[in-house]
Amino acid sequence: MSSSHILIVDDEPEIANSLAEYLSSRAEHHVTMVYDGEDAKAVLEGASSSPQGPVDLVVLDRRMPGLSGRDVLSWLRRHPTLKYTRVIMFTAFSSSQEKVEALSAGADDYISKPYYPPDLLARVETILRTQRLEKQLQRQSEQLAALNRASNLITTTLDANQIPAASTRGVCEVLHVELAALFLYDQRAGRLYCAAVSGASGEAPNEASSDGPNGALSEACAGSEAVDKGAYRTFPPGTGITGQAFAEQTSFCLDEPQQSPAFQPGVDVPENVEARNLLVMALVVRGRTVGVLSAANKVEGDFTEVDQDLFSSLASAIVRALDNAALYQNTRARQQEIQESHDRLQAVINGILNPIYTIDDEWRLMAVNQHKADALGVTPERLVGRICYRAFFARNTPCDHCQVARTLRTRQPQRWSVRWVGEDHLPQEWDIHSYPLPGSKEGTRSAVMVWQDRTEERRLEHSLLQAGKLAAIGQLAAGVAHEINNPLTAINANAQMLKMLISPHDDMYEAVELIARAGDRATNVVRGLLDFARQNQYSFEAGDINQSIIQALRLVSYQLKSGDISVAHRLDEELPQVLASWEHLKTVWLNLLINARDAVLLRPQDRRIIIETRLASGGDHIQVLFTDNGAGMTTAEAAHIFEPFYTTKEPGQGTGLGLATSQRVVQQHGGDIEVVSKPNEGSTFIVRLPVQVKSG
Repeated sequence: MSSSHILIVDDEPEIANSLAEYLSSRAEHHVTMVYDGEDAKAVLEGASSSPQGPVDLVVLDRRMPGLSGRDVLSWLRRHPTLKYTRVIMFTAFSSSQEKVEALSAGADDYISKPYYPPDLLARVETILRTQRLEKQLQRQSEQLAALNRASNLITTTLDANQIPAASTRGVCEVLHVELAALFLYDQRAGRLYCAAVSGASGEAPNEASSDGPNGALSEACAGSEAVDKGAYRTFPPGTGITGQAFAEQTSFCLDEPQQSPAFQPGVDVPENVEARNLLVMALVVRGRTVGVLSAANKVEGDFTEVDQDLFSSLASAIVRALDNAALYQNTRARQQEIQESHDRLQAVINGILNPIYTIDDEWRLMAVNQHKADALGVTPERLVGRICYRAFFARNTPCDHCQVARTLRTRQPQRWSVRWVGEDHLPQEWDIHSYPLPGSKEGTRSAVMVWQDRTEERRLEHSLLQAGKLAAIGQLAAGVAHEINNPLTAINANAQMLKMLISPHDDMYEAVELIARAGDRATNVVRGLLDFARQNQYSFEAGDINQSIIQALRLVSYQLKSGDISVAHRLDEELPQVLASWEHLKTVWLNLLINARDAVLLRPQDRRIIIETRLASGGDHIQVLFTDNGAGMTTAEAAHIFEPFYTTKEPGQGTGLGLATSQRVVQQHGGDIEVVSKPNEGSTFIVRLPVQVKSG
């Protein structure tokens, strides 16, 4: 029978002494005596710091001079920390009214004088036993609450490095021990090491305090940071009681563990710690022992079966936490690998200069590579989730050519081509491939789309075909030129002879002059064909740019007049002469004039062409500008205008070689040519020729 602290308050010393002697001798209780109410209050408030501890039961005389027993009882029930102290009211009056008043005021029992000592002792023991049971229930309730808190904290911790410290603090708080440690097994070293240790202050808590459910147990762990993991050494399985628990996957609960042959200081407890009791349990995760949980030196008494059950529950929570943390770390590592793999794959896909995207069976975009997003001027994230035919083609229904529905239905790759004419009037041709993507979910279907631009490939094929045709035409023209050249020589020679024989005043002289001039022109054409076929060197001579332009204008004057086109020229008469191959430059002017004529003919009226020559501000080159008020060009069209075989004219109206040839001629003269144009605002071609040119 455990002893309790009893306070006897009676103004009659003989009765108080007799009762105190009886309770201390028969039940071995600690008894304190006072003889008035004020002293009783002082003892009750100061008992928590006395050697006997707080008062468990007050035997209180109801009628006393000064502060009566009923006044002390009322004060006690209003006290914030002492209001649950047990009280037996003791009086010489035995009326029922007195008993009712005492019990109503908060007394736990009522004894009348003279009392029967065994009856008094039985009542005292009954009240103290009930109090001890209530304290035990309260302590177990606090332990369960602490276990719940510790388990929640441990099991919700996914960082394996934080679990050991949280576990030992939980053991210390739940079991109220002086020392708690967690050992983990290092597979590489084959040894156990202390991963975390917590220690208590070693002082029993005040059970009468009402600091809340955490009060006493939290105080028990106040010194946890003072314990060093280095106090434990590493050891192989089977060493000490802790090592045996690991090796045998079991638990041990020992009083006086130092008496056990298996006990080893530095393994089971630090070497400078005396072990009064020890509780260890192996931590087994999926059949594999990963560590040992240890608790030593319970602050009050020995480990009970309830303590062992709580310890086992806490160990189970730690096992779950370690398992969850390992799974979480493995999952995180796998996610990191998948993310890195995804990033590498995305970088590869983004580096492919072809549109690539994936869609689901509802035509929603699931992913888009950077090249496709850049072509649309948005980020890939802005496109994901949108309907593909709306996002890419501003349509309300799927594209007519699209065969991705067949890919999703049959799970077979599909390939098809699509053609259209772009803004630059160039034909566009793309090959499209769709491939089914495997899916883990039933009913989910998706496909990846890969577009390959075949436009340049087809354009090169067409250019090679055209070049072959032109080569054949060139060979034919060279042969024809050779055949025509002989008759032309006779015509020109006879025309010159007639001019010498006929007087300039003769009516026939003008006709002969026309024959000679036409023969010269035909000879130049033949010479040009031969030069083109032979790719002769350019012949540079000093000359006047303005005269070259006027000569070209005369050649197309009829075509310009018939098209009701007004031509204005602003030619700078002070221009210096330049070295040039004049027949080649005349070809450039003719090409620019014909292109300007074709552009302004699209207007119903007010067709104008302006030709301007001027010396650049630096004086190092001459600028020649051909401006028309025709239809103009888009930026896309202007970007291709000097490419061979490119033309915006209707089929049969142009070969696409005029401007390409003109650019080559200007570059052979050390100059350059560019175009400035906007739709419906006309075009200006600017030719720049250096003032000093070395013949090539």
